[in-house]
Amino acid sequence: MRRLSILFTALWVLLLGFALAQQTAAGTNISNQASASYIDSAGQARTTTSNQVITVVQQVYSFTITPDGIPTAPGQTRSALPGAQVYFTYTVTNTGNGTDTINLATVQDTSDNFDFSGVTLYLDANCNGRVDAGESTVSAVTLTQTGASASACIVVAATIPASATSGQYGNLNLTGTSAGDNTKTDTNNWARGTATTAAALDLTKAASPSNAVAPGATLTYTLSGQNRGGSAASAITNVGGTGLSGILIQDVIPNGLTVTTSGSNPSGTAGAGSVQFVYYNGTTWSTTLPATITGNGTVALGMVITGSGAFFPQNASYTFSFQATVPAGAAQGTTYSNTATLLYNNGSNQTVTSNTTTNTVGASYGIAVGPNGNPTATAGADSQTIASAISGQTVIFTNTLRNTGNTSDSFTLAVSGAPSGWVCQLTQTDGTPISGPIGPVASATNYNFQVRCAVPAAYTGGPVNLTVSGTSVSDTSKTDPTTDTITTVTSGYAVDLAARGNGGDGNPANDNPPAQSVNPGSSANFSIEVVNTGSNADTYNLTSSVPAGWSTVFYPDATCSGVLASPTPAPLTSTGLMNPGAANKKCFIAQVQVPAGAAPVTSTTNVTFTSTSTTLGSVSDSVTTGVSVNLLQGFAFTPNRSGTVTTPGTIVYTHNLSNTGNAGVTVSIPAFTSAYGWTYQFSTDGGTTWTSSVSGLAIAAGGSSPLQVRVIVPGGEPIGRQEAATFTATATYSGGSTATSGVTDTTTVVGGDLRLTKSAVSYQGNAETTVRSASAAVANPGDRIVYTVVAQNIGTGNLTNVRISDPLPAYTSFVSVSASATGFASGTVLYSTDNGTTWSATAPGTLSAGQSIMVGVDTNGDNKIDASDIMAPASQITLIFKVVVQ
Repeated sequence: MRRLSILFTALWVLLLGFALAQQTAAGTNISNQASASYIDSAGQARTTTSNQVITVVQQVYSFTITPDGIPTAPGQTRSALPGAQVYFTYTVTNTGNGTDTINLATVQDTSDNFDFSGVTLYLDANCNGRVDAGESTVSAVTLTQTGASASACIVVAATIPASATSGQYGNLNLTGTSAGDNTKTDTNNWARGTATTAAALDLTKAASPSNAVAPGATLTYTLSGQNRGGSAASAITNVGGTGLSGILIQDVIPNGLTVTTSGSNPSGTAGAGSVQFVYYNGTTWSTTLPATITGNGTVALGMVITGSGAFFPQNASYTFSFQATVPAGAAQGTTYSNTATLLYNNGSNQTVTSNTTTNTVGASYGIAVGPNGNPTATAGADSQTIASAISGQTVIFTNTLRNTGNTSDSFTLAVSGAPSGWVCQLTQTDGTPISGPIGPVASATNYNFQVRCAVPAAYTGGPVNLTVSGTSVSDTSKTDPTTDTITTVTSGYAVDLAARGNGGDGNPANDNPPAQSVNPGSSANFSIEVVNTGSNADTYNLTSSVPAGWSTVFYPDATCSGVLASPTPAPLTSTGLMNPGAANKKCFIAQVQVPAGAAPVTSTTNVTFTSTSTTLGSVSDSVTTGVSVNLLQGFAFTPNRSGTVTTPGTIVYTHNLSNTGNAGVTVSIPAFTSAYGWTYQFSTDGGTTWTSSVSGLAIAAGGSSPLQVRVIVPGGEPIGRQEAATFTATATYSGGSTATSGVTDTTTVVGGDLRLTKSAVSYQGNAETTVRSASAAVANPGDRIVYTVVAQNIGTGNLTNVRISDPLPAYTSFVSVSASATGFASGTVLYSTDNGTTWSATAPGTLSAGQSIMVGVDTNGDNKIDASDIMAPASQITLIFKVVVQ
């Protein structure tokens, strides 16, 4: 009997643990977004993100009624006198992922001896197996997904007919049907009531508290009963091997609970006989109780009501009570199920099994957020500091969150305190943006994340104190902050413009180029150089201040020789991207073009050249010089222009036609034929009309006319293709003489981009057979979601070091990942789960919460992804990422 009781208890704990396994709550959003990093065709590091896929978890209905039983093997049996009432005890548990109402009903057997009368269902609020004063009748119970309201105790009270004879029995079944999904039922819960005129002791068990308990709490178990039969109950000799004669009530201590035997623990009373407490060590019984008993599923505490013969009369009652302590570190969801047994004699030895009490350890939520690797840092140490940062750069802090609760939980993260203009983002450690809650994070587990703040170019000063906090999704009162501090921010932008050979020397006295003298209609070439004296790479626009009607064209001086190269290179208006330091200086020829007919100028400080940061307009540097000019007549077509355009794309250049002669002219410009099939058009009316050539344009003496050139570049042109189109304007004076002037427009094709798209499909169950949602908009717990991430080089230039990253979404478990590539001449797909530190050609078999999968194509065979790996135009990487909803 002892072994059978112990086995039953252990099995019940196991089954209940399965039943209480939590599913992701209905209405939960599962969000997922992929990211990619790469180096574009201009050598610049880039990042991009895919669209976001959001899946809403749907409600799944599921419940259990226990104990189970069939008519021939009922789950519980009660005995009482004919005409007396018996109690059948049940537990209804919601095993779905949302609130549900379970409709309850009873069914009577047709193959037994009798039907019960007065069958009534009660909500057993304290789960003690009896109907107490104030407990209400029910026909349905509404149960939540988690917590104390996830299950309910039901007592079915039924009366044995007074006409029943001793030994006859009736069978009764409690059935349940989900109100949310009436296909979900539980109908195998048969119980049996037996009529008897012999002694009939019953046994009920109560636990206080009756359901949810906290770690470290004390449980009080109370076993009680009464002789409801027609004669006195007799003692069992050497009952349970205790050496005592009497009635034995025994209770196997649930695994993990601790009983301290002192004072009034345990305690008990009996309406007849004496009370003796006994202890079972898994092998034998003893009347000596240990000071401490720790439950292991085998050891038991008991009470013997001692006596001899038929000593326990009709209606006599008893109680047996003891206290047990829940472990302080008990995990949420841990269940302590307990069923007691009673041994007595009514002519033969009888065993009575009590109802089962079940206590579930409730969730205890907690969070700690702190510096990297130290989430539980105490006051005074709960911060981390970067002494100095540079404007225009990104400051990165790694912080650590720890789940200090006793159950898995998800958390929302927030960062505040950033100055106006700062852009702070929360990311995974691989840089993937965090969207929505993180987790679930297991109890006592750390989770690293990053705060990335882009410091505005114009910001200087400090200190900057960022408050980084995490909040439990399950209990928003549980939150914890930490501080990330930047002591000071210095400017990352500065520039030095100087005469050739003097840039970056820190001496502004030698920056100005020497003055020059030219004739009207000609040019003065000044050799200058630009040095990025800041900390960040930057591009500088080159501008000039010259007398009205004059213009300046800047040309690259690749060799820093100070001489305009032949043939004339394409003009420019900016330096292009420059890295910091004098070793990275760039030289230019500033060609000041003096219009024909310009008045004599003798000033030596009438020309200023300026380099201005394109990132921070307040950062600039200027040099001044002079140009002496003599008056000459002529005709000018100015200035040269340069620009960039995508493919396909259009760019418009603006020029000026100037007549500095003493008579009116008519101007003509022939059509230009492109070597690449590009289209060139002209407009003399501000872009209203466009023609392929210009003729008969009248310009008065001393007058001028604007001219626009439109370049239309078709699709498919390679990056870097450049065409310098020279247009010659012929001015015919009224006397018949002519003058010509020309400009060169240099157009360069730019492009190269990585497009990242994401799609998903959800399937019913963890198999890809029946589609739940073609867009993965909805899913049920246990459903599989298949994400497809496609990275395409949609530009016309090569990309390098392309890495696609996708995090494991919250509320899901990893199934598998695979990737393929098309459009590559050769290469091997590699995988990384540590942010690109190590790579493998074998896809990972596991991925834990917070981890990301990263893929790339190794095109040079060195078993890693870096700047040597090339992704050509039109090539594609496809990532298939499969998860199952928890």
